[in-house]
Amino acid sequence: MDAHISAPLNTRNGAYKGRGRDYVALLRCPLEGGRLGWQEGALQCEKDPSHVYHFADGVLRLYPPKLRAQMDALSAEHEARCAEAGYAPPNEAAFKSLPQTPLEGYPEGYWEQWAEATALLWRYLEAVRLARGELPIAPLGEVAVVHAGMGWLAYALDVAGYTTLALDARAGPRYGLGAYPIARYFRVQTDPSRFPLARAAFDWIIFQEGLRSFGDEAAQREALRRAAELLRVGGGVVVMAALGPRAKPVETARQICAEVGLQPLDARRNGWLGRFSEWARRAPWRPQEVPPLVVAQKAR
Repeated sequence: MDAHISAPLNTRNGAYKGRGRDYVALLRCPLEGGRLGWQEGALQCEKDPSHVYHFADGVLRLYPPKLRAQMDALSAEHEARCAEAGYAPPNEAAFKSLPQTPLEGYPEGYWEQWAEATALLWRYLEAVRLARGELPIAPLGEVAVVHAGMGWLAYALDVAGYTTLALDARAGPRYGLGAYPIARYFRVQTDPSRFPLARAAFDWIIFQEGLRSFGDEAAQREALRRAAELLRVGGGVVVMAALGPRAKPVETARQICAEVGLQPLDARRNGWLGRFSEWARRAPWRPQEVPPLVVAQKAR
């Protein structure tokens, strides 16, 4: 049994009971699509009890057993690639300060670009909260971060008061989901393209690494279509484009969002966010520049 899930797991949230959040209700079996329940320290599919998913190093391994070798290989390859590039793995203090305080060894401007993108993300989240008339106290809603990497954005969302799932295929101990072993958010190693999540259960789906990792535009369209199914009415999708050229991925994401029934929100125009004039004036990017993310809302 994993050392970080050492408390009895016969309660609704297992070791997460003190958080008061039902993380497991947000998950689904990647094989049957059924609900999951606690069973002797693991999660078991209610449709087919033979499908059982275990924890390792605090991370739920939510994938078919036949994919284990592939998942292990992906994690190992990612760890080796990052180490070879000279990326500094974070300790607890460094992890908590990301992305504002850069880690050593990363390309110049890497963390600064992430800091710019997340600053704009927080402004959107706050604008939406104000528009909904919600109080700035937890719980603020349910969020899934797709391709969450080390989980630093998931950590920040958790601290802000969101019930947060971090999904990634990479679960290594230095550069993957295992980088912060005392995480309070729920870490899930899975194939993100499978979206083993409950429908109409989320306020936000955040594609931290954008859409390009899903493949061509057809695959990206399918990813956004499935993400829309996971949202509650009024929920939103965020497609981040923090690194590299932004124009093409941002325009593609905006176009696909509109095609799958998600309404892009644009702080540069006199639209839904136009009344937040002070918010727009203080935005961390100039109006004539391409923003580092796309936010789109599910209207119905």
